[in-house]
Amino acid sequence: MNNPISINRQKVKEALKDFTLPWSPHIRLLDTDLIETLHIENQKIHITLKVPNVDPAQVEPLRAKIEHHLSQLKDVEQARVFMNAISSGLHDPTISKRLVFPPKQTGHTKSDTTSIKANNIKNAKPIETLNSVKCVIAIASGKGGVGKSSTTVNLAIALSQKGLKVGIMDADIYGPSIPHMLDLKGKVEVRDHKLIPMTAWGISAISIGMLVPTNQAVIWRGPMVMGAVKQLLSDVKWGELDIMLIDMPPGTGDVQITLGQSIKLDGAIMVSTPQDIALLDAKRGISLFQKTRTPILGIIENMSYFLCPRCQEKTYIFGQDGVKKEAKALNIPFLGEIPILPAIRTASDEGIPITVQQPDGPESQAYHAIADLIYPAICKTGLANSKNS
Repeated sequence: MNNPISINRQKVKEALKDFTLPWSPHIRLLDTDLIETLHIENQKIHITLKVPNVDPAQVEPLRAKIEHHLSQLKDVEQARVFMNAISSGLHDPTISKRLVFPPKQTGHTKSDTTSIKANNIKNAKPIETLNSVKCVIAIASGKGGVGKSSTTVNLAIALSQKGLKVGIMDADIYGPSIPHMLDLKGKVEVRDHKLIPMTAWGISAISIGMLVPTNQAVIWRGPMVMGAVKQLLSDVKWGELDIMLIDMPPGTGDVQITLGQSIKLDGAIMVSTPQDIALLDAKRGISLFQKTRTPILGIIENMSYFLCPRCQEKTYIFGQDGVKKEAKALNIPFLGEIPILPAIRTASDEGIPITVQQPDGPESQAYHAIADLIYPAICKTGLANSKNS
């Protein structure tokens, strides 16, 4: 019979005594400062590895090997190993002196877009923390600066005002803006080794921006970004949600690949301005979701026109009906247009979204109209079935 408390720090270190650094086999792991924290509770082991200011791809094989090895130990229920590139240990000069890192890798990595296939979704393991989330929708854009995050926030609030429990996962690792737009400040609570989402205006949200200082850049390569996205999926205690909106980064890079291989999205909504160059990138984003067989719920035209506050004349700064025409050509739903108005920008900057500040105003009604359109699609993809089960 196993003793539930037989695993301890000494036994973990004993298990790791023969581990060496992949890039410097003559250096033992335990002789370095790489292990930042080692926590054992209820037969679960949690280790954090410090990652110096180098390519995290050099540390990932070691992280995976340690996690696998420890999970095989007697009396160990779970072993999780994390990489931390934002700890104070990053700037500890002893790390760079004691570790010999190889030159940074060049060329293509395994996170090539060709690895995105529909069968990746079929083989993906269910993520336990998302079991209570009924519907997961990606809000995406091919190009940055088209207002995707402000659309995500206001759409989330519009859906919440319909009585739905809504969460936002900010997957834009390099440019997280959700905390600012929802005026979320302070430290994220950790409970039972899980992050607890912060809440504002009835919305639950998590973002890498809540975990790093506002003025600190996230300088990570692909493997580190992919690891962060996986942790935001699996290490957050979401609770019961009717819908989760994932605020995607622009483009078709590592985050999109990781999400495509990790979870089955119930749908995707594209955001674009009417400008031709933005539409070109939006089409690439649509192509990615089609490759993963993710239903395209539709496309939103943001910054459609400027409405003169004096004469109410519409000025089409980025062109007229570009998104509507493209949606028709691609045979995907056109969800509506959102004007470029100072009130929307000001509200986002203040951290009090326009749908909260002026819920009955014309600016908010644009988001509510889109919420009305996608609500039936959301119910069809998973919400209605969950409620009826």
